[in-house]
Amino acid sequence: MNFDVLTLTAVRHEIEERAVGGRIQRVVSPEPNQVGLEIYAKRAANHLLIQAGPVNSRAHFVGGRLHAGKAPASPLLLLLRKWVRGGRLVAATQLPMERVLELQVRARPDSDGPVIEHRLIVEIIGRQANVILVDDRGLIRDALRRVPGEEGRRRIMPRAPYEPPARLSLPAPGIASPGDVAARTAPGVPAWRALLQAVAGVSPTLARESLTRADVAPSTPSLDVSAWPAVLGALREIATDVDAGATHPCLVPIDSGWQAFAAYPLTHLDRRCQPAGSMSEALEAFYEADEPASSVDTVKSRVLEPLDAAIARVERRIASLRTAAPTGAAISAARAAGTALLERAHLIPPGAALFEVNEQRLELDPAKSVGANAQTYFARYRDLKRAARLVPRRLRRAELDLAFLRQAADDLRRSDSPAVSRQIEALLAESGHLRRPRRKRRAEPATPFERRIRGHRVLAGRTAAENHRLTFKESAPDDLWFHARNMPGAHVLLRDPGDDPAPELIHAVARLAAHLSAAHAATAVDVDVTRRRHVRAIRGAGPGQVTYRRNRTLRVAPLDPAD
Repeated sequence: MNFDVLTLTAVRHEIEERAVGGRIQRVVSPEPNQVGLEIYAKRAANHLLIQAGPVNSRAHFVGGRLHAGKAPASPLLLLLRKWVRGGRLVAATQLPMERVLELQVRARPDSDGPVIEHRLIVEIIGRQANVILVDDRGLIRDALRRVPGEEGRRRIMPRAPYEPPARLSLPAPGIASPGDVAARTAPGVPAWRALLQAVAGVSPTLARESLTRADVAPSTPSLDVSAWPAVLGALREIATDVDAGATHPCLVPIDSGWQAFAAYPLTHLDRRCQPAGSMSEALEAFYEADEPASSVDTVKSRVLEPLDAAIARVERRIASLRTAAPTGAAISAARAAGTALLERAHLIPPGAALFEVNEQRLELDPAKSVGANAQTYFARYRDLKRAARLVPRRLRRAELDLAFLRQAADDLRRSDSPAVSRQIEALLAESGHLRRPRRKRRAEPATPFERRIRGHRVLAGRTAAENHRLTFKESAPDDLWFHARNMPGAHVLLRDPGDDPAPELIHAVARLAAHLSAAHAATAVDVDVTRRRHVRAIRGAGPGQVTYRRNRTLRVAPLDPAD
């Protein structure tokens, strides 16, 4: 379920009404990914829960008092207690059409010192969710999750200038035109997805609701929709009401829990939408009901942080190995230096610290003889020669480890099954990348991912072990094998495709493979296709790591045919 822009807008209105002007009298961390603020305002204590983790990121008030967790206080929590606790919440703002909340706090850390203003910035943006404390100069004091800023990512580190997340160049609901949406329509793209990709701040729930209010079925092919003006009108009406504070929080029940929540009435779902007293009440009820059954979220919370740390360690090892790899010139220079010292020993005075030969300056140990210094260079030559032989092997091993860990991280983030999540956790423990839980629990088999596309059976792995089993134990040599090129993703098998499968069938399966990859949010993904007989496991690598040949590459837009 999406904690979208309008949900945050509704929560911001509640913060402005209930807590702005209040005093922050407690700061706690109930869980490692959570920050809790107790704000005393209008003669009442308001308990604001902020969660910024790999799953269920959110911000809302809760009914009960927030208690401190058992984990040691994080650096961010210690800084919040120093700079924010005891201060006044003076404003709550939100970046336009973004899931970024800013809480402005004025506090006097020293009784006789000046009042200092800080911003507590809550970024509820999927896997990059974060809580960041920024001082009055715009510099980051610390964050729940530090980001070094490598590979083009924002730098979120102490003393670095704070930069807001990059914004998509999409029009807001108030100015979006039918032409903007029409530009996103394409064969096979449902109407709700086209609206999602065309207008800023639109979530799947909001897109489906806007279409339903305009009498358009959300799953209608986008190219068949002519009522885009009415759809955009419904979207603007919903967004305008919520932005003005005219919210109508509701919950949609399912079984013993809740299927969905929103800051506006939901009419596109079959079940009756039940009104809630406030957006925070709806969110608290939704996530409380979700907690007991959400063992998949429990595993994710437990595994993703050490898994990301393992990925960072392997990335550092790769960088170190690449630096350590000696060149042929360095190896030859070490040998030549030793030879030159022996040949010119009679020219080197005792106790010399430097000797120049052939425009090369050779450093010497004055306490050693010329012969001993020559042997030092020969030893360096042997070490470099050995490193030249071993470093490429270690680098290849580290690169395979990194690919394995990135695949596991992608599998875990896409997992929607407790069994699948526990399989991934067990596989990481068996490979030595993760500590085993104190209580060992057998990972039960998961239900395979399966689709019927144009009458053909399509299977996909949800974990590296499942990828290996599908590819090498449950396939036929003539099955077609699909995988997103050069990135983590599922192995996808098209069973019994025949000698000349239809291009439309291959294209549809390729789109599913793109959807089941780490690039599922991209507009286009390269997908490799080959017969299963041309796929080989990499010797010594982890499960699911393969090489293949005789492939062709298709560039497709990710799409699950179930959508």
